[in-house]
Amino acid sequence: MMDDFRALEVMLVDNEDLVRRGFRQALGEEPDITVVADTRVGEEALRMAELRRPQVILVDAECEFVRKLARPLGTAVPGVAPGIIVLTSNALDSHLLGSLKAGARGFLLKSASQDELISAVRAVADGAAFLCPTMTRRLIDRFEILPPPHERSHAVALASLSGRETQVLCGIAMGRSNQEIAHELHVTLATVKSHVSRILAKLELPNRMHAALMAQRSGLVHLPQPPRAKQAAAGPLSSGRPSRARGQAGLVNARTTL
Repeated sequence: MMDDFRALEVMLVDNEDLVRRGFRQALGEEPDITVVADTRVGEEALRMAELRRPQVILVDAECEFVRKLARPLGTAVPGVAPGIIVLTSNALDSHLLGSLKAGARGFLLKSASQDELISAVRAVADGAAFLCPTMTRRLIDRFEILPPPHERSHAVALASLSGRETQVLCGIAMGRSNQEIAHELHVTLATVKSHVSRILAKLELPNRMHAALMAQRSGLVHLPQPPRAKQAAAGPLSSGRPSRARGQAGLVNARTTL
C-alpha cells in the first residue's frame, strides 16, 4: 500500500530567499508534503511551474504575476490546475481582492504560524479555499456577500441542515479541509464531499467560502482571536503550534451548542 503513497507537491515563489527558506523548512517537517521547487518571481517561475505541475503554489502577492501564473496553468491541462496561495507581509484589502480576482484560492500572511501554513496548503490542495482569519474578518466586515436578511434568514437556512451537515459546516467555517473534517468526524472523504454538496444546495450558496461566511456571521462558530504580535512575528519557523489547538476547541464548542 505504501507504494501508492504520493506526497503533496508544493512550489514556493518569492523574491526573498529567507522567506522561501523558512517556508521550505516548515513544510519539510510534514511527511506528506514535498517542496518540489522554489524560485523568485519571474519567467523562470512560470517555466518551473509548467514543468513540475505542483498541486499547490505559494507565491508572493504580486497580483499581475499571480494572474500570469494562474491562466496558463489552468488551461494547459484542464482539471489539474494547481491551487495558488498568495503570501503577503501586509494585510491590505487591495492585495486580497486583487489576488482572488487573479485566480488565487488562498491568502496567507507571511507571519502565519506553521500550523496555519500547513492547514492552508492542505485545504487548497483538497480543492477548498483558505483565507487567514484576519482577512476573513475584514472581508465579512466590509462586504455584503450574502443575500440581505429579508430575502432569507440565516437561522431559517441553517435550520434546514441535519446534525451531521451542521458539524461539517462548522469544520468548513473553521478552515478545515475535507480530509481533516473526515478524520475528525470519523467518516470517509466521499461522505464529507457529499455533505458539502448538500449543504451548498440547502443554503443556496455557490461555494464553501460563502458557506463559511454564513456560519461565521450567524454566530454558529467563532474564529480564534488573532495571535499576539510576539507570536505572529515568529512566522512559519515557530516551533509551537497553538493555532490548531484553538481551532479544534472552537469546533468542539460549536458542536456542543447545536
